[in-house]
Amino acid sequence: MNQEYQQRFLAARRGIIARRFRTLNDMQRRAVLTTQGPLLLLAGAGSGKTTVLIHRIANLMTFGRASDSEEIPQDVTPEDVAFLEDYLASPREENQPRAQTLCALEPAKPWSIIAITFTNKAANELKDRLAKMLGDDAADVWAMTFHSACCRILRRDIDRLGYTRSFTIYDSQDSERVMKDIIRDMQLDEKSFPPRMLLNLISRAKDQMQSPEEFAKTAAVSGDYRMERAATAYELYETRLQEANALDFDDIILRTVELLQQ
Repeated sequence: MNQEYQQRFLAARRGIIARRFRTLNDMQRRAVLTTQGPLLLLAGAGSGKTTVLIHRIANLMTFGRASDSEEIPQDVTPEDVAFLEDYLASPREENQPRAQTLCALEPAKPWSIIAITFTNKAANELKDRLAKMLGDDAADVWAMTFHSACCRILRRDIDRLGYTRSFTIYDSQDSERVMKDIIRDMQLDEKSFPPRMLLNLISRAKDQMQSPEEFAKTAAVSGDYRMERAATAYELYETRLQEANALDFDDIILRTVELLQQ
């Protein structure tokens, strides 16, 4: 295909993709059509951030890298170029699948896309809006909360960390019960070492990716008796959770990070 047809193909492809997202404003469209490298969006409440995410996922699944690439598939023919130009000038629904296929450049598989949010409400909104735009394919997109995504990863591969895939997730009451047993076994006074205080220290350590060994080193340097006892409690707590094939809420993130770092 000569250079003239190549330029015509690129122009038609750009036009078809732009029309697909014509309801977006200029900045939204720019974000949606950027597919190469990281992208940070900063915007206030109600400005359309979720709309951008939905359309960006749709672009990746429908057109792949095509929206910001000059690459042309080798098998494109002059007849294909003419078809795209006709479709751009007068789009017909029955021609849409072929047009999308011709325009696409390595479209993303739905299960290769992850859209993480903080709340179940936001995750459900993402799923609903993706389903309206993409149909059944949306079901395979990882649109979920951080903890839901991490649980899915762990259920598949946590055996690499010494757990089995049928692990249990402990709630706050389960964790407190374990800690009370540890306090009793360590012969500590619950008034001086409340279970929740120790669990809060452990939670902060896990948030900072501190293992029991690293926490113990920090406690030893501090010379603080309470911190040294807390370090011992942390080590025992982790041992008992692993013996029970259990994770607490903080472990869901921590163990996933450890798994991904391997």
